[in-house]
Amino acid sequence: MGLAAWCVTGVLSSHAFAQDSSDTDAQTETSQPPEAEQAEPGGPAVTLPKAERAAPTAPTAPAKAVETTPAPAGLPAPSGPPKFGDTTLTGYFRGSFGGSIYNGSIEGNKKGRMTCFSLSIPGGLKSKYRLGNECEVWTEAHFTTVVYAGDHGVTANFHFMPTVFIPTTFIGYSPNGTTSSPSQNSTATGATVSFPNMYVDIKGIPWLNGGSVWMGTRYYKRESVYISDFFYWNPSGVGAGIEDVKLWKDMKLSYGLFAVDGEPISAGPQTPSLPSRTQLGFRNDVQLRGIKPYESGEIQVGFQYIADFSAKDAQGKDVTHGGWGVTLQHVQKVLGGENKFAVQYGRGGGTGFGTLARFYYPDFSLNFALSESRLRLLDVITIEPTDWLGAQGTIVYQHDDLGQSGSQQDWWSGGARVAWGFTKHAKLIGEAGYDHVKKNNGLDEPQWLAKFTIAPAFTAAKGFFARPEIRLFYTWATWSQAAAVATVDSGSVYTYPDDKGVYTLSGSTFGAQAETWW
Repeated sequence: MGLAAWCVTGVLSSHAFAQDSSDTDAQTETSQPPEAEQAEPGGPAVTLPKAERAAPTAPTAPAKAVETTPAPAGLPAPSGPPKFGDTTLTGYFRGSFGGSIYNGSIEGNKKGRMTCFSLSIPGGLKSKYRLGNECEVWTEAHFTTVVYAGDHGVTANFHFMPTVFIPTTFIGYSPNGTTSSPSQNSTATGATVSFPNMYVDIKGIPWLNGGSVWMGTRYYKRESVYISDFFYWNPSGVGAGIEDVKLWKDMKLSYGLFAVDGEPISAGPQTPSLPSRTQLGFRNDVQLRGIKPYESGEIQVGFQYIADFSAKDAQGKDVTHGGWGVTLQHVQKVLGGENKFAVQYGRGGGTGFGTLARFYYPDFSLNFALSESRLRLLDVITIEPTDWLGAQGTIVYQHDDLGQSGSQQDWWSGGARVAWGFTKHAKLIGEAGYDHVKKNNGLDEPQWLAKFTIAPAFTAAKGFFARPEIRLFYTWATWSQAAAVATVDSGSVYTYPDDKGVYTLSGSTFGAQAETWW
């Protein structure tokens, strides 16, 4: 709060926000996010040659997003035509630490480890608004290396992106970031290392008309709501395909074929869960983008079909099923940014629409019944009318039907973040979010969660997406008792009733948070 007061004093004394519109250091900062391409666990783009923007948490870029970013020191961006061995590096980082304040029935206000608020939504996922509400360290580094540079502009690239996820809610803070320990249950953080991007592509083949061919595991054409880290359109996975073949003007066609496993099963008490070896499926993903009915608007269409080739049971009946889903999205440029309105509908395994397929979440599993369906309506608007004021807001409605009487449920979500860059290298950020889940069985009470955050920040520049950004935050949340019973916070600080059986229905956290991409 003292920093916030200092910031306001700076505004009154310098009226700097009205005079710093022509920052001289604009060429050395990333003032816009990478293109959308964060399960929770995102990151930015690679350049020369341009590679896919990969980010589990990276936001959707406004229309004026910069297409290239400076290479970090020690790894200069190649100049001239791509050459064999040219390597570029991009990346993403976020992390936070802090504490919580909660009510005790006898002692009054008590202090505890930092916890983060979220609401369980259909599909086994969590919904939360991110500002001052992320209890982990997440980082990724995307290397792109030219492995072939031929005549007539044909090039091939190898993409490799190791990521590290360190949860802090249960384990605490490890000074050396230990991922494993010789002594069980001692200093291990529970960190995971994964490789969501590891693939090869070939670009510039003349008869592909601007398209490229690829194979491997990758983030693929993801669309997200940045402020809630919600990847509503995310067909990523292990596969191969041809993308961005130019058909006419800006219209481009992409096709990908992805592996689909059955839902993981346990192979024993001491072994990890693995997909069934007797199940086989493939997900076909077709996308048509660049349909422009007018200059400032675009229509994007996606269709996915999951083909099931698994064996039948002894009675000749299907044990597994495929599915299908369709996405229709309209993108409209507005106020220095864009508005995206999406409609999605799917049946069976096609209800997933997002998250990675293998081992992450069984979104594209073969074990969904064809009677299951999902309808989702989503709108997300990002605006930046000036270089010192920006905002993003979203509304989501999702209806799930498990194909049985009383098995329908609805999820509503809405929130917004506003960033005011009142002077160079300083912002004041505010965010509010609300989630509501109701099962239509007439028995369960609705679960809801409302969250509010205020965060003064040091930053590279005043823009809404300017990074790095180091924030001091205070978050307050309130929720229903049904949400508390279902575990409303990651650290379970507020989950259990006190010695009188009374649940705490509000709480707050405080701390520091950092985020950057390059």
